[in-house]
Amino acid sequence: MTAAPEEKPALSWAEQSAAAEKIRTETDLARLQAEEERRRREQLDAPEIAKAQARAEAIARKAQEEAEEAEKARLERRAAERAEQKRKTELKLREERATRAVNIGVVAALLVALPLQLRAFWNPDRPWEVVVPFVLEGLAWVFIRQAEAAIVARRMVWHYLVGVFACSAFAATVNILDGVLHPEIGAIFGVVGGVCSLAGPGIKVIHEFGARDKQAKATRAERKLAEAEAKRAEVEAKAREVELEHKRKVEAERREEQRAAAEAQKAAEAKRLADQDEQRKATYPQVWERYEAILAANPLGSISRDRAWTDAQRAAAHPVVWDRYTMLVTAAPTSVKPTELWPAAWRSVYALPVGQTPETLRAELSARAAVDEVLAEADYTSEKAAVDDLLTHLFGGDDDDPSGTRKGGRGGPGGSPTTLGGKGQGGPRSDDDRPLEEADLDTVRALADELGSAAKLSASNVRKRVGCRPAYAIRLRDAVKAERGIDP
Repeated sequence: MTAAPEEKPALSWAEQSAAAEKIRTETDLARLQAEEERRRREQLDAPEIAKAQARAEAIARKAQEEAEEAEKARLERRAAERAEQKRKTELKLREERATRAVNIGVVAALLVALPLQLRAFWNPDRPWEVVVPFVLEGLAWVFIRQAEAAIVARRMVWHYLVGVFACSAFAATVNILDGVLHPEIGAIFGVVGGVCSLAGPGIKVIHEFGARDKQAKATRAERKLAEAEAKRAEVEAKAREVELEHKRKVEAERREEQRAAAEAQKAAEAKRLADQDEQRKATYPQVWERYEAILAANPLGSISRDRAWTDAQRAAAHPVVWDRYTMLVTAAPTSVKPTELWPAAWRSVYALPVGQTPETLRAELSARAAVDEVLAEADYTSEKAAVDDLLTHLFGGDDDDPSGTRKGGRGGPGGSPTTLGGKGQGGPRSDDDRPLEEADLDTVRALADELGSAAKLSASNVRKRVGCRPAYAIRLRDAVKAERGIDP
C-alpha cells in the first residue's frame, strides 16, 4: 500500500500577515524598478526624441511656408490678372472715347476748312477747279491709311506722313491766303481755316499712330511674358528634342540588336543547313544526286528543302515509280495536285497499294504461313495432351468405337466433329503413337504437289486438308518432307 502524503501544518495569522506583507513589498519594489527603468530610458532617448521632433517641426514649418508662399503667389497672380483686366477694360473705354473725340474734331475741322477751300477755288469761268479741295483732302486721307498699314506691318512710315502734311499744308496755305487777300473773309478766319486744314489730318494721324503703334508694340509686361513664354517653349522644345533623340537612339540600338540577332540566326541556320547538306551528301550520295536534280528542276523558292529531300528519297528508292510519277505530273492538268499522283504512279507500276511490291507481298504471305504453322503447333500443348489422354481413358479410343466414326479424327455422321472433339479434332485419343495411314500420306503428297514444293507444307494446311489433330498433322508433314529430302 502507498503511504498517504503527510499533511503540512496550517500557518498562523502572524505568518500569513508576514507572507502577505512580503509579497506586497516585492510587488512595490518591482513596480519601482520598472518606473526607474522607464525614466532612465526616457532620459537616454530624450535627445533623439527631441531631434526627431525638431526635424518634424522643421519639415512641417517648411511645408507650411511653401504652402503659404504658393497661396500668396496665387493670390498675387490673381490680383495682377484682375488689375490687368481692369486696366485693359479702362484702356479700351478711354480709347473708344478718344476715337469718338478725334472723329468729332476731324469733322468740325473739315466743316470749317472745306468751305473756305471751295470758295478759294471757285471760278465761274473754270468751275472744274472746285474739285481741287476734294482731291487734297482725299490724298491726305489716303496717306493716313497707308501710314496706318505701315505701322501695323512695321514698315517705314515717314514718307506717308510727309504726304499727309504736304497736302494739309497746301490746303492751309490756300485758306490763309484767301482770308488775307479777301477782306470780306478776313485774315483771322483765313488763319482759322488754315489751322483747321492742318488740325484735322494732324489729330487723326497722331491718334492712329499712337493706337496702332501701341497695338504693334507690346507693353513691357507683355514683352517679358512673351520672352518667358518663348524661353519656356525653347526649353520644352529642347527637352522634347533630347527625349526624341534618346528614343531614336534606343530604337536604333534595338533595331541594330535585332538585325545582329537576325543575322546571327541566319548565319547559324545557314551553317546548320550546310552541315546537313554535307552529311546528306556523304551518307546518301545517290539520294543527294536526285536532290540536286529536283532543286535544279524547280524554280528557286517554289519547293522547300524538306519536300525536295523527301522526293529525292522516293526517287532513289523507287526510280521506276519516280519516272512514272514525273510523267504523270507533266501530263496532268494544273487543277490536279502533284501529291495525288504518287499513288496512281505506284499502282500503275506494281498494281498494288503504295508501299506494297510483289516482293513484299510474297514475304508477307510467307510470314503469314509461318505464323499459321507456329499457331498450329502451339495449339497442341502438354495440357491439351493430358486432357486428350484423360478423355481417351474415360471414353475409350478408336477401338472402342464400333461405328468407326472417330477414325481420322472425325466425329458424328458426315464427318462432323463431336462434342468432345471440337473443331478440326477427332476423338479424345492422343495421336502421338498413332500409325500414319497411307491414304493420309497420299493426301499430303498431293497437297505438296499443288503447292509446288514440300517446303510449303505446314501443320495448318495439312490439318485442314486431312481433317486431323495437330500432332497427327505435324507427323504427316514431317514424313512427306523427309521423303522429298527436306529438313522438317
